[in-house]
Amino acid sequence: MGSQLANWVLVGAVLALMVFLLDTAGVWMCIRLGTNIATAIEDLSGAARQIAGGNFAWRVPVRSKDQLGDLSRNVNEMVIALERLQREEAAALRIESELQVARSVQQYLFPRVMPVVRGATVSGRTLAARTVAGDLYDFFDLGKGRIGILCADVSGKGIPAALMMANLQAVARAHLGGRPDGASAPAGRCVEILNQELTGRFGDNRYATLFWGAYDAHTSVLAYVNAGNPSPILISSAGGIERLDSDSFPIGMFANARYKAREVHLQPGSRLVVFSDGLTDAQNAAEEEFGDERLVGCCRTIAPGVEAEGVAGRLMQAVAEWSAGTEQFDDTTVVVVDVAA
Repeated sequence: MGSQLANWVLVGAVLALMVFLLDTAGVWMCIRLGTNIATAIEDLSGAARQIAGGNFAWRVPVRSKDQLGDLSRNVNEMVIALERLQREEAAALRIESELQVARSVQQYLFPRVMPVVRGATVSGRTLAARTVAGDLYDFFDLGKGRIGILCADVSGKGIPAALMMANLQAVARAHLGGRPDGASAPAGRCVEILNQELTGRFGDNRYATLFWGAYDAHTSVLAYVNAGNPSPILISSAGGIERLDSDSFPIGMFANARYKAREVHLQPGSRLVVFSDGLTDAQNAAEEEFGDERLVGCCRTIAPGVEAEGVAGRLMQAVAEWSAGTEQFDDTTVVVVDVAA
């Protein structure tokens, strides 16, 4: 009996020791887990404060390989993504700022003051589809009561088109501004000069549609070349409509292309409207284009006696109202010559 009692006492002691060890281990694990959780929460709380303050370079210490460690790594990946997004946003803001500067500079390329022409008024308007435009209009003093009228639409949009547009204007001013081979040259030769200068300068797939006209205020004769541009609208004093058609190539495609000018007499009270295809291609919310017929009808509704500036403004307003609520996808330009009655 004494031996059996001793055995039971030994077994009980061993079990008690095992329970004690298990309890101790459990308490230790709870303390360690609680400490790890508290440390992780403190790390995450500190990271949250740093991120809220804009410090995306902050990283959460990864102290374990368990779920808490995974949580810390996920937070670090999120912060890295936010840091990258912040850099991209800063770069986008810099680009936007530079584009706004480019837009301001480009506005100075367009005529600041409309030229004075005996017996007529001239004006132009342009609206960029993006920050900068690839459309161009300009007027040139050709001397002896003559004025040059340029309206061009460079292929493409945005910065590449704007650079090509500025180069085209520079070439035009260099060769058509009173030079012997420019201002005194026939209209067809003027366009040939521009074509030769532009071809290949911006690659093989870059071109520009263009209208060039030389108006003589003494004779009221307009010599013009329409190189791929939409046919301008000529409205007589009686309301009759004539389209100044032309089958010439856009410039910049073939270096040896030849351009033949045509002539038209602008009668007293007549009005010439030159425009880029962005005007007629403008769409409304139902994806209907403004179109040639609507443009002609709009031109007819503008009463005689309205000067060129007012005509250009009303046409641009009509297109803006037509496409209200939609995204403009092409540059829009209009140039008007109004001959006094």
